[in-house]
Amino acid sequence: MLKRKHSYFKDDIRRMLLLYAFLPAMVLTFFLLFMFFFYWNMELKNTVEAENNLMAEKFQEASLNYRDFMEELSREQEVFSGDLSSSQRAEIYDQFYSISNDMKISGDLYLFLSEEEPILLGRKNLPYYLDGQSYGNWGIFNMMKARKETLSVRVMEESEGNMQLVFGRQVLKEGVPMGYIVIVMDGRQFRVLLSEQSSQTVVTDAMGRAYITNNYTFLDNLNRMSLELSPDESLLETQKDGYYLRGQEILEGELRIYSMRNINSQMNFFFTLGGVLLLVFGLIILLVLYSTKKMAASKTEDLYKIIDAFKGAQEGDFTVKTEIRSHDEFQTIGDSFNEMLEKLKVQIERNKEMTERLSATQLRQLRSQFNPHFLYNTLDNIRFMVHFKPEDASSMILSLSNLLRYSLDNKREEVPLSLDMEYTENYLKIMKFRFGERLSYEVRMEELAKEVPIPKLLIQPMIENAIKYGYEGKDHLHVSISAFMREKEMVLVCEDNGAGMKKETQEEISKLLSEDAESSSHLGLFNIHRRLKLRYGEGAGIEIISSEGAGTRVEVSVPFLKEMESDKGGAAG
Repeated sequence: MLKRKHSYFKDDIRRMLLLYAFLPAMVLTFFLLFMFFFYWNMELKNTVEAENNLMAEKFQEASLNYRDFMEELSREQEVFSGDLSSSQRAEIYDQFYSISNDMKISGDLYLFLSEEEPILLGRKNLPYYLDGQSYGNWGIFNMMKARKETLSVRVMEESEGNMQLVFGRQVLKEGVPMGYIVIVMDGRQFRVLLSEQSSQTVVTDAMGRAYITNNYTFLDNLNRMSLELSPDESLLETQKDGYYLRGQEILEGELRIYSMRNINSQMNFFFTLGGVLLLVFGLIILLVLYSTKKMAASKTEDLYKIIDAFKGAQEGDFTVKTEIRSHDEFQTIGDSFNEMLEKLKVQIERNKEMTERLSATQLRQLRSQFNPHFLYNTLDNIRFMVHFKPEDASSMILSLSNLLRYSLDNKREEVPLSLDMEYTENYLKIMKFRFGERLSYEVRMEELAKEVPIPKLLIQPMIENAIKYGYEGKDHLHVSISAFMREKEMVLVCEDNGAGMKKETQEEISKLLSEDAESSSHLGLFNIHRRLKLRYGEGAGIEIISSEGAGTRVEVSVPFLKEMESDKGGAAG
């Protein structure tokens, strides 16, 4: 079994202060920091997502409205049949600017019969990338030719460096090109919208060319996105900064809207704050350990004086004293301990004297408890034998006289085994006169065992027990008494071949002996057991082995102590 490690009160005070004061405070602080980080992160994601959706809705609305306008305009075949009249121009402009004003997003409308033949200009000067003579096979015209009647979207850069978003659609009649519709949105009009957002935004076409942006971290020298960004939510890590980014596509991937926010500074803030808190709590813990060690040592000095006094008293030193002059509760405890120890010494001496007297009284009382039934039966047998067998009656009276004289002799508490065996043989003779041929017995003693001192009248109750339970259902009973030496003890055995004890009887006797509860039904065995305990301690007693129908064995082990060995001659005298 593992020995429990000793715990010191002063260490318990320090541990208690750390466990119930600083540890909960530290855990609560870091828990609140974690919750703050969690809600900040959640708010960051929600904000970026909301602003990304807002920007996507703006461009989705403009793109779809312009696409629908171009779709409707392409059905008016007469527009692309030749020169436009003033009324036709006014009507087209009126429809186009009505859509732009509703969206609050301006654009420029251009109509072409071919790459080199514009018929309607949204501006006075035609942008260079719409000059069909120079760029008819490049840029937006090349895309419109390739995609025919589907919407084409491309980001272009003007000479002044302003970015333009160009929507284009080819107009066909029975598969024959009739013209082109082009709408140009100037990126400068989105500056106010970008400034209203807390997130940084990049809008690109399908080839990654940036249309509008307020973050150039991910743009290369050609104004293209330098990273292959998934439109799904992700966390980007670069060598310089960390960003949380959310992107989505509109117009079947023709436009991509990215919203991002730099989280590097916030992450550094949280890590720095966590490190500072750890350092502060570490310093506090060291300070507490140092200060509480000194404080606890000074406050518990008197307590350890009391503990040392208790240890001395526990080891049997009743002269120990506690000298405490702290004028507090510990001094009261120390003075009370000194007073208690003085009273305890007096009480121990009294108890010792009382125990010795009580033990001697109990031994005399147990020894004098003679079975009255045995005496009645013996006298009754003598009364009958006087008439029929006077010689046997005389011998029986002599045996009974020796028995009574031996049992009433109070001069000796212990006798040699051989002397108690003589008394036992007188008892066996009386039992033999009573039961006749139905009883036989034998006595065996080793020479070394004969002089071993034993409590007086130890053997006779074992024979009484054998006769009491042995004759049930038996015509003849044989009782064997043997004594022999085994290491530092003498073993005394009473064994019979009788009926044995029932299980209930054995349990009753075992309970009686284990609880030291006296019972008139098993008085003899209880007397043996109790006298052995009083004489030799709690480890002494008797052992009973019995099986119903197979006899009973009662065994007693008597310690052969050195002081007994030196007193053999006196005990035998």
